[in-house]
Amino acid sequence: MTSLALLLAILPDDDERLRFVAGICSNGVMDYYRQHAQMLTEQYNSLSPGVVHAAWKHLLPREPGLAADIGAGSGRDANWLASLGWDVVAVEPEVAFRQRAMSESHPQVSWLDDKLPKLHRLRDSDTRFNLILVSAVWMHLSPRQREIAFRVLSNLLAPGGLLVISLRHEPDAGVREARSFYEVSSEELLTFAKQRALVLTVRQRSADALGRDGVSWETLCFRLPDDGTGSLP
Repeated sequence: MTSLALLLAILPDDDERLRFVAGICSNGVMDYYRQHAQMLTEQYNSLSPGVVHAAWKHLLPREPGLAADIGAGSGRDANWLASLGWDVVAVEPEVAFRQRAMSESHPQVSWLDDKLPKLHRLRDSDTRFNLILVSAVWMHLSPRQREIAFRVLSNLLAPGGLLVISLRHEPDAGVREARSFYEVSSEELLTFAKQRALVLTVRQRSADALGRDGVSWETLCFRLPDDGTGSLP
């Protein structure tokens, strides 16, 4: 029996084992991003946000509001939204990204050390957002974490607010293992949205902007209906 198997056997129940494995995966993700922060920053910033988010940018209201960019990475998207007049909270757990991004950050972007699925610090701010962007992040969450994350995100939306999630479809199992990716499903998101009374506004598949073999993306946008009372579902 391996040392990992022994550790799992010692843990008292399935919930504890799931939390332990999730912690290992999370640490692996952070290690990868920490080690490759400069290369990834250059890669992300080589792409135009207007092109990356072409599927949904037409949904942005004329009057900017308050946005949260979850897993903000290099700050590319947060700075883009700020340049359009939005006040943006850029949420990024990896310090190597935050340090690089903050030095060139738009003045309307504030940075926060927090992470999915629970976003404890963002929730503690007791703020509701007109736009929440979760770009190229969802594949790092386990199925159990995704259900929690969707509930948390939907509760952070202001009435009429928009939740945008992009899914990376990665066919290479080796890449998924090396990068701690999980397989993702738009149908799962649709189920979560129905449970939280969010309305689908965009569902679009696109090729990988960096031209990586077999990689494709799917963008889903959901809106929290505004019944005029300002209450959440």
